[in-house]
Amino acid sequence: MTPRDGFEEIQRQEMSRLFGLFTRARLSLIPALVVLFAWTWWVDPTGWRIIILAVAVPLLAAIFVIEFRRWQRRGLSRHAIDRNLVVAVASIVTFSVVSGGLESPFLPVMVLVTVAIGLFGSPAVATYLMALEMFAVFTFTVLQLTRGDLWLRLPLLTDPGRIPTSRTLTVAVTFTVLLGLSRQLGRFVRRAFDAMLRRTVRAQTESLRAHAERAEELTALSAEIAHELKNPLASVKGLAGLLAPALAAGKGAERLAVLRHEVDRMQAILDEFLNFSRPLVPLALGDHDAGELCREVAALHEGLAHERGVELEVDAPAPAPARCDPRKVKQVLINLVQNALDASPPESKVLLRITSEPGGGARVLVADRGPGLDPSLGRQVFEPGVTTKAQGSGLGLTIARALARQHGGDLSLASRPGGGTEAVLLLPGPETAQPAPGDCAGKVGG
Repeated sequence: MTPRDGFEEIQRQEMSRLFGLFTRARLSLIPALVVLFAWTWWVDPTGWRIIILAVAVPLLAAIFVIEFRRWQRRGLSRHAIDRNLVVAVASIVTFSVVSGGLESPFLPVMVLVTVAIGLFGSPAVATYLMALEMFAVFTFTVLQLTRGDLWLRLPLLTDPGRIPTSRTLTVAVTFTVLLGLSRQLGRFVRRAFDAMLRRTVRAQTESLRAHAERAEELTALSAEIAHELKNPLASVKGLAGLLAPALAAGKGAERLAVLRHEVDRMQAILDEFLNFSRPLVPLALGDHDAGELCREVAALHEGLAHERGVELEVDAPAPAPARCDPRKVKQVLINLVQNALDASPPESKVLLRITSEPGGGARVLVADRGPGLDPSLGRQVFEPGVTTKAQGSGLGLTIARALARQHGGDLSLASRPGGGTEAVLLLPGPETAQPAPGDCAGKVGG
């Protein structure tokens, strides 16, 4: 994600949140609009004034409700802010007209609306709305100077006599200056806020890039060390094999067997780590039956399943064609079946169910009746080093999911109804498998 992309996403989220709060708070104004309409009718039931309010109040209340429900369903749409700012300016001008023009108590609210225009409106809309506000102020000013605003005034709010010219001009100039400064202040705050977000996202991106480069260097170094350790381990294993025939049965032979077992385990861990750290090699793709691959993997584990008293069942009622690398898919299935056997109690069943996907491809389900997923792990089970096994490396599932995604499929784990775990491997069909080029070149846990 580039700094610009991150900035725009953060900005959109914050704007949506603020817009939602604004539309929700605005609903509380609906009773106030009704009270204003009733109060105006009681103070001065002039026909034109009541007609304007009778149209404006229900229309404005309907807009408030519609905009709030639209935000609930869709979030912040592209032109929602500009649209609501236009409604706000039109409402202030309308209520100022029906309540006295330049002497209206609603006119100062225009300053706050202008600040909001500068902060949240697009530049073009902000310019047009400020021009409309200034036009309204100057129109009210001209009407007052020519005594043409007498018909606008409410009896309880204004004196019927002529207002001094100096006071009229002062109010007009003050409002004009305030409108201009409010917009400029709003634009300044907006630019400062945007610049701060850009710097924050840019710093975060640079930090993540530096961390990724450092992690790549450490992974390469660790892989080299792991590769170098394989040679002395092979020597230790070979020497232990030479010593085994010379030792009689007893403590010495038992200890040597433990040594060879631990060397085998260390080699297996090093092999998994090397698979994790080295780039994924290109796939040898072909059209294969996922059910046949599962039957081959099940045959490999029949002995282990029998030793543990676990039944291994393959349910493949029909061919499930998939375009895949059979060697890599069997590597994924071996990991899943071994995990299921390790988790299964005696006299339970590990099920491999293979079905075809409606849009093409195969779906392989590996289900057991073990203790199930640890709720505290969640999606962390696919992260390198995360394991619940006492002697596990925490790389098997990471590699398995990377191989599944390299094919254009995916691997997921979920709790099984009634207890246990379900692993679902999705493989694309013969016509849809399009492994991304970057997947073949990226690292397995990246």
